[in-house]
Amino acid sequence: MNDLLVERGALGASAAAVADAGPLAFRVGERAFTYRLAAGGVERVDGVDDATAVVSLPAAAWADFASQTRTFVNLFLAGELTFERGHFEHLADWDPVLKLVHAGIPIYDPARADLSAVDLRRTFAPDADDAELRRYLDATGFLHVRGVFSRSEMSVLDDEIDRLAVLARPGDDQSWWVTGEAGDEILCRLVYGGLRSPVVAGFERDARVRRLGTLIDAAHRPAPDRMEGSAILLKVPGATSGLSNIPWHQDCGMGGHAVFCPAVGVGIQVTGASAGTGRLVLVPGSHGQTLPYRWEERLRDVPIVAIDTEPGDVTVHVQDLTHASPQPTGAGGRRTMYVTHYPPSLWDHIGPGQAFNDLVRNRGRETAALGSSSIA
Repeated sequence: MNDLLVERGALGASAAAVADAGPLAFRVGERAFTYRLAAGGVERVDGVDDATAVVSLPAAAWADFASQTRTFVNLFLAGELTFERGHFEHLADWDPVLKLVHAGIPIYDPARADLSAVDLRRTFAPDADDAELRRYLDATGFLHVRGVFSRSEMSVLDDEIDRLAVLARPGDDQSWWVTGEAGDEILCRLVYGGLRSPVVAGFERDARVRRLGTLIDAAHRPAPDRMEGSAILLKVPGATSGLSNIPWHQDCGMGGHAVFCPAVGVGIQVTGASAGTGRLVLVPGSHGQTLPYRWEERLRDVPIVAIDTEPGDVTVHVQDLTHASPQPTGAGGRRTMYVTHYPPSLWDHIGPGQAFNDLVRNRGRETAALGSSSIA
């Protein structure tokens, strides 16, 4: 007897994607089973005989995957997920469907994310009412608040970033590096900044940052000693190899959705941002959902917002909002300090230095190979 796991109407554009990909099978220890698209929806059947792709992984890894404790990208990078037949794209096409089946995470559909009454270019003053900010954040998944910090405050922070950048070295576990067009290694991110800089720690604890980071839940708080603490982005110009020009993704893309979502990222705009210097782009209203693999080719009428900022502005985004940091069109140079606020459950599951990015940071070659993927 076949199990109908989810009705076809809930799949949106993913129905066509998984139909094209063909049935997907898993071999988990002694168990073998296949997911396939039937007339009524997604079914699971025993065996792997008619599967286009067969994925093999240990039972513990399957449990992590099904619960979204770890995503298939995480397991793939860790070498715990292999393909008996088929390839990465087969699983990528099925991934949004499996997240819906196992974790109840809906698949994004622009028709269900009606933002027609929302001004997606709206910005807020620092004295805007908390309830007004919260309503906008709930609807869109992001905020742009102007002039939270003064130019002089940003100058102090900028100088401190210069100091930390001079001390950074590839492999120091306190920074990220990419390979530039000339083959040179270039610093693109500083992490755990608040642990070695009183200046950074001061901004991390600032009441203005806390106010915006706790709009969703007053219990949220920063994690200075885990999850990369305060991360400072230094936007590198040109085409690079590595994770500087980051494609469309969610910040729980390596896993942990049930543990730390909805985390809230507060971005202090040290230098401001534009297309030329590099800027944040996002899909408003996509938080709490999964966009299908290669959604840019498969979905129409998806709203996209690019956020231009001035020094001292602050951006706020729910971390499972789909967003990207594309290559600057000009000289690059954006500097943004991110202070992410997490729910209390984080501290029950992730200790210092145990975040997924701590794993990725030391696997630059593998992650660079995934750079063209919208779910990397």
